[in-house]
Amino acid sequence: MLGLISQIGPINGNALSQSAGILIGDFWTLTRSQVYRELQTLEERGYIEAGPLGPRASREFSITRQGVRALHDWLDGGPSDEIIRFPVLLTIRFGAFLEPERLRTIMAEFSREREERREYYAALEVDMRTNNNDPFELATLRFGRLFEGAVEQWLSELPALFPELFPGDAPPPA
Repeated sequence: MLGLISQIGPINGNALSQSAGILIGDFWTLTRSQVYRELQTLEERGYIEAGPLGPRASREFSITRQGVRALHDWLDGGPSDEIIRFPVLLTIRFGAFLEPERLRTIMAEFSREREERREYYAALEVDMRTNNNDPFELATLRFGRLFEGAVEQWLSELPALFPELFPGDAPPPA
């Protein structure tokens, strides 16, 4: 959140939550309640400061010098181990408990959603390259496109693993 606040500038909790969904939501989830809890913690630590009360008692937060140092220290420390949370993998892992038709339906919906995401990322990458966007943003998007390609490859392998679910070696319906 310090990174978002430092890039976006003074911002209230609601706008920060919405911006997080747009800017990092495809790879890092922040709930609204997390945003407000974390804003309170960051303010208590002196990493951000709140501006005056605005409409509906909202306040805009800005990063402090101490917050900038904390952000730099955190980034300099390198990333922690990743945590994979991919709900469809739980569905597949325990898929034996589902009726085959229901599992086919779930996988077809998942396949359609991933295809939409691949198309969105492709269009976004063209737009970002055309508009000479920040290379750090572009690198993040590129990871998303490659990740979606790996998901597509995985989906194409499911018929061989589950011939009873996808007869005739057909991929999950899209």
